[in-house]
Amino acid sequence: MKKSIYMLACLTVAAACEALDQAPSTSVTTDTAITGVEDLANAVNGAYYVATYGTMLTVASEMSIYADLVGPDSYQPASSGQNASRLAGFSMTANDTYNAYYYLYAAIASVNSALEKAALLEDQEAVAPYVAELYAMRGLFHFHLATYFAPIPTSGSENQFGLVLADKVFDIDYVGKRASLADTYAFIIGDFTKAVETGLNKDRNTGHLNYWAALALRARANLYAGNYAAALDDAEEVLETSPYRLYTIDNYTKVWSQEGADEVIMEYLQTDTYNAQRYAPGYYASPRGYSEYGVSPEFYSWITSDPSDVRSKMVADYSVAPGGDPDYNAGYYPLKFPGNAGASVPAYVNNIKVLRLSEMLLVAAEAALKTGEDADSYVNALRRNRIVGYEDVATVTLEDILNERRKEFFAEGQIAFDFWRNGLEVANGSLVTGPQDYRTVLPFPKEEIDLAKGLLMQNPGY
Repeated sequence: MKKSIYMLACLTVAAACEALDQAPSTSVTTDTAITGVEDLANAVNGAYYVATYGTMLTVASEMSIYADLVGPDSYQPASSGQNASRLAGFSMTANDTYNAYYYLYAAIASVNSALEKAALLEDQEAVAPYVAELYAMRGLFHFHLATYFAPIPTSGSENQFGLVLADKVFDIDYVGKRASLADTYAFIIGDFTKAVETGLNKDRNTGHLNYWAALALRARANLYAGNYAAALDDAEEVLETSPYRLYTIDNYTKVWSQEGADEVIMEYLQTDTYNAQRYAPGYYASPRGYSEYGVSPEFYSWITSDPSDVRSKMVADYSVAPGGDPDYNAGYYPLKFPGNAGASVPAYVNNIKVLRLSEMLLVAAEAALKTGEDADSYVNALRRNRIVGYEDVATVTLEDILNERRKEFFAEGQIAFDFWRNGLEVANGSLVTGPQDYRTVLPFPKEEIDLAKGLLMQNPGY
């Protein structure tokens, strides 16, 4: 990767760009002084910028729909030879995954530098909310990496490798070893806990990780780790006391172009001047774009079979090209990327939804089911806000909950993880992946393996 690619990110977060081409991603540091709270706030914003940098294979581009692309409900209306098709076909090699790895670790390095410098500032009361947010950010960025490059603990995978854990600023020549999978998730949950235990940042703050986002992410991480009672407790607190409210049947189809909508707990902000452009999920999900992410005909038929469910209106039948337009890639598409209000190129500019309140209902339902507690009330609460004339059910199964997640979160980067963490196979056409399939995790980048000189273990199978 050329150093020119790093220039804007370096200016934004004051990163030390020397040796970026040679140093492991975990060792990138920020060197500009943080002398006050305003500098610290800028450092927080800069770390978000690096994580969501407007290029390929970041959490604001293809990786935001990675779990959909490899999930049971997607297909490719066209193959433009881009990364979405390659992810969907499990054809990514160690030569291809650098961006998915680098930008998150670079953001973590920025977070760690900010944490160290924040500890030296005089006004610790003013600093404390930013420190809480930084811990939540470090937990989330590690969590993203864990879902890409390590198995999910409850999947039953024989691969028990976790991540290289970046808990401090490392020397530029540092080479890390992979922690165990259990230690990786303990670290992630621990960072969310550090943010939550401060009790700070309870106001809504669009585009930032507040108390509720840290708590909700801890609920998700506990579910992934098999800590079901803890997941249920966290989800219930978010549901009962947070300032977020479920979308309603009346507004569900209208909220996707809005920033800071009622139930969005965390979203990565995108603007006309800062977005992933043709690598954005909206461009992949457009019949006039790369068109490498559509919903399968089977999923389209299934979700539209109940027109009383408002979620049936979030897919489109574009299976016939208007006027035989040769530049139109006919197929079935998700409608969750209409473009932010006022966006000049709607397919480029869609905020990436990281967390919505509805997820807490389904986390609670699954955790309750697995601890022998009432699960149906959570599913009923969601369905009453999605289905006209809905009548409550008395019992739900794991299959019911997973199907509810398929309807609620398609195009939001979750579904394959939901299946794999429950030890289930994912069938997408002729491609079938189960918990023991090495392809359920991506290969570590060749650049990192080469730099590690034998200390960093590659995922088995690659």
